[in-house]
Amino acid sequence: MILSSFALLLAAQAEAPATRPGACAYALVAADRTGRRANVHRAPTLAAGKIAKLGANTPVFICGAKGSFYWVHFAEGRHTCRGTATGLDPRYASTCEKGWVEKSRIRLVSR
Repeated sequence: MILSSFALLLAAQAEAPATRPGACAYALVAADRTGRRANVHRAPTLAAGKIAKLGANTPVFICGAKGSFYWVHFAEGRHTCRGTATGLDPRYASTCEKGWVEKSRIRLVSR
């Protein structure tokens, strides 16, 4: 289970839009017309369990993509996620909460 999760993470990171080699791109959660918060899923599908909800303009770091989802890192609770507007250095990714968010709910800020 742990090995397959790690393999999925590595595959997702290979498709990430990045600001520099090895960095995760800075982005914001986009507001939708109804004002709902964006769901963060355990897997890149709407049927997967939800692990968090992010409000509009919440900073996230895009570290991968699969289908219509982005693999994002974000700060929540005890997870600090010490990235900047220029991106997230992978050395600090362990301090972040992680999950999958629909691409339509993310607004890329830097490339």
